[in-house]
Amino acid sequence: MSWTTDRTISDNRLLFAIIAGVVFVAAAGGFFFWMRMNSPDASQKPAEQAGNANSLIQPAFRSEPLSVTFFYPQGGMLAFGTAPAKRQPDTQAQARETLVAVFSDQRAVQAAVLKDVKLRAFYLDGSGTAYIDLMPDQQKDISASAWEEQLAIYAMVNTLMQNFEEIRQVAFLVDGRDAQTLAGHMDLARKYGKRMDLVKQ
Repeated sequence: MSWTTDRTISDNRLLFAIIAGVVFVAAAGGFFFWMRMNSPDASQKPAEQAGNANSLIQPAFRSEPLSVTFFYPQGGMLAFGTAPAKRQPDTQAQARETLVAVFSDQRAVQAAVLKDVKLRAFYLDGSGTAYIDLMPDQQKDISASAWEEQLAIYAMVNTLMQNFEEIRQVAFLVDGRDAQTLAGHMDLARKYGKRMDLVKQ
């Protein structure tokens, strides 16, 4: 066998050995990486880290109040302003909290009708009808003109429909039951939609 042939065989063996070594290193590295990714500790650590990050961020976000637009009677029309409302996890709870903010605001509680009622409960059904359940002050009758009663009702209606696109109409209950009126003028048996023509420009 010639020297050239021996050298070619030797070179081929060396090349084969190098390729085999590279394949072995790649396979070992892939196996090691696969073992790390599938170990219980590896899968738990990113989740734990994400959980730790969320625990630092989410409580601060949840405690930050949401600014809502609300309407209230003033000078024979509806005026509007903003108020902080506690953040809630769903639309029904957030809408209720928005009404709580209205009933807590000094600008609203000065108005006829609104000063004589409290929010008893709030419900939102699947069709987009919101039910405001009011509780009148038991110590006195609600005394207001037809216009004042109308403004009080639309202050609540406009507030809900301005802030929540899921709400398509608003109905009223008194002490958990259907009622005819609050102050003797407006028909509470019907459902209400937003009226922006009552808002001061």
